[in-house]
Amino acid sequence: MKFLRMDMKRSFANPGFFAGIFGIGALLVYNFVTESLHSGSPYYAIVNILATSGFTVFLPVFPVLGYASRFCGEYESGYYRLILARMKPQKFARIRIISTALSGGAIVALPYLLVCLGAVYLEWPGVADANFLGLDASGVNVLRVEADIEMVVIGQTYGLGAMVAVKVLLGFLFGAAWALVGLAFAVWMPNKYVSLIAPFVLYESLYILMPNCLNPAVLVRGDDAGHLLSIVAECVWLFAAAAAVMAGFRRRCRDE
Repeated sequence: MKFLRMDMKRSFANPGFFAGIFGIGALLVYNFVTESLHSGSPYYAIVNILATSGFTVFLPVFPVLGYASRFCGEYESGYYRLILARMKPQKFARIRIISTALSGGAIVALPYLLVCLGAVYLEWPGVADANFLGLDASGVNVLRVEADIEMVVIGQTYGLGAMVAVKVLLGFLFGAAWALVGLAFAVWMPNKYVSLIAPFVLYESLYILMPNCLNPAVLVRGDDAGHLLSIVAECVWLFAAAAAVMAGFRRRCRDE
């Protein structure tokens, strides 16, 4: 437990963690101000934040900044051997998976929570649909309604807070999964640059090739595949990445 607390502290108190939060926060705020601010409804604003400006294309860059590449430095310096002298490899792997996943998840979830709360505060209160401003035939601003968006149904049924919670949960799962993808590359190929760049290359390949039900860029939004299915699929990616990390740790320790 002491090592877990220390590892958790390092995973949150490092420059990469704050750089990831700042990078995502800057993109989210830019998207909100340019695409969603004063759109007429917090529901539409929140749904639109991730749907515009190609934000999800760059999203996996940030979770890996937090703690995914830490193992590379420990491997190159030999420090990880001192850790393994005090605990079993499986225990070390589990602790590192937990700290890396929580760090990566927080990097995505915290900025998204803040921008969602900003949308709730700044948009029109009490508008329970995805209204947005448009122009009628005479050029006058009017409100059009996209009531078939699943998020609208969730908001109308369970409230605005539930909608924000689901969106933040999807962001957390995405960040945790892709931080672990970075850690998996780190333990299989202990090179800092590989652990930072390879997840983005893999993500872009999946972005092009994967169907919507498993496409990570679609899952983090949740609007196309459905939020419940997206949460389940995100968990599948998370456990798959954790399994790859465990396999990498076993191989690395066996080779040593």
